[in-house]
Amino acid sequence: MDPVKVVIFVVAFLLLLFLGRKLSSHAESIPIPAPISPDDPVEEDERQARQPAVIGAELPFPISLPDLTRDPDGRYNRPEFHNYYFEKTDLLSGPDDPATFYDYFFLEARDVENDHRILYKYFVATPLGLQKALASNHLPALYLKEHAFIVARWDLPLILETVVAHIMESYGEGDDQGANAFPDQDSLE
Repeated sequence: MDPVKVVIFVVAFLLLLFLGRKLSSHAESIPIPAPISPDDPVEEDERQARQPAVIGAELPFPISLPDLTRDPDGRYNRPEFHNYYFEKTDLLSGPDDPATFYDYFFLEARDVENDHRILYKYFVATPLGLQKALASNHLPALYLKEHAFIVARWDLPLILETVVAHIMESYGEGDDQGANAFPDQDSLE
């Protein structure tokens, strides 16, 4: 092997090594915070921000449901409802302004007959919330391909009752081809 080629190779290798170290030393690093003990003095707002959001499965169901029964044709009158939550809004505190609200609402259910689980997704908003969504996203129009409900103001029992009624209505429209069976989870996301 030619000594000149070896020297060029070694110099190029050292140059790349030096350049790599220089570039990586300027990289942004994010410190990992130390675990926080419940005994540490923390502001109340900061403690609330760290707590995970409450989900519907942790709360009593705020509306009454008809008993789960099986019809003579073998179909159930409704699915079992297991959980519900909003994408961003806390179930307990609700939105900052109940009259200006928009968020995605999710309801988890199970078809008792075949143990099929489904996640229903709905867009829920107030009229002022829709205006806020248009303005904050700089949109001239808002196309809602999802199931959507417009409410006058934040009212969790009303929202849940409306969504459950919609699900039960379409659930009860059974047919022999299964066109009204639970939709695939992917089709609702």
